[in-house]
Parts: sequence; C-alpha cells; structure tokens
Amino acid sequence: MGFDISSFVPLVIILLVTNFLTRRYLNSGFQKKMVSQDTIKKVKDLIAEKKVFVASKTYCPYCQATLRTLFEEYKVPKEKSVVLQLDTIDDGADIQEALKEINGQKTVPNIYIDGKHVGGNSDLEELKSSGKLDALLKDVLN
Repeated sequence: MGFDISSFVPLVIILLVTNFLTRRYLNSGFQKKMVSQDTIKKVKDLIAEKKVFVASKTYCPYCQATLRTLFEEYKVPKEKSVVLQLDTIDDGADIQEALKEINGQKTVPNIYIDGKHVGGNSDLEELKSSGKLDALLKDVLN
C-alpha cells in the first residue's frame, strides 16, 4: 500500500476550479457593494462643481490618453476641471462604485463634460473624430 499521487490530482483540480470560480464570480459581480448616499452625493457634487470631471487611475493607459486629449491637445484649463486619481485616494473604490450607481459605468476613465456623462476614452475619441467634442468643450474653453 504505497502513496499514489495520481489519486490526488482530481481533488487538486476541483479545489483550483472552485477557488477560481469563487474569486471570479462571488467577489466581483454577484455581490453588489453598497454605496452610501453620502458618497453618491459627493460624486454628484464633484461632477457639478467644474465643467470637466474625470475619474481616472494613474496606471491606466486609456486614462492617460484621455488626460492628454483634454489637457494637452484641447488645453482644458485645470481650474475648470476635477481629475480624481482613484487609485491614490482612500475612498477611490467607493467613488468608482458610486459612479457605477450614477451612470452604469464602473470602468475608468469616466468622463463628464458640463455635467453630461461622456463615457470612457473610446467615447471621447469618437466625439473628437466626429467633431462633436469641439462643440461640447466650447463653453469650457471660453
């Protein structure tokens, strides 16, 4: 009666699959994180406070592209904008959840111009290529 490792292989596979499924589904989508009404109000106030609002993360290339478009290419004045780097602030995860509650988008960048939800970087680029971004930013740039 010797030790046979092959009898443990199915058990190990079951444990790995169970662990993956638990992490993938139970921790990310099925359990809805509750966002306080105070946080939702805070985010809505931030959106209304300035002409341009961007929720971003420092390591996100799409966020960096958005910031380049708005602040380098279009020269949006910093004093007319709010940029939150969610990965550098304590309540960044809560703010991201609040944005999902407000507009249905959890991904970054999450862009607002004049209180209107624009979407993400691909939406911004689409507005830019169609010429509609100029019209949206008209009040911001004057």
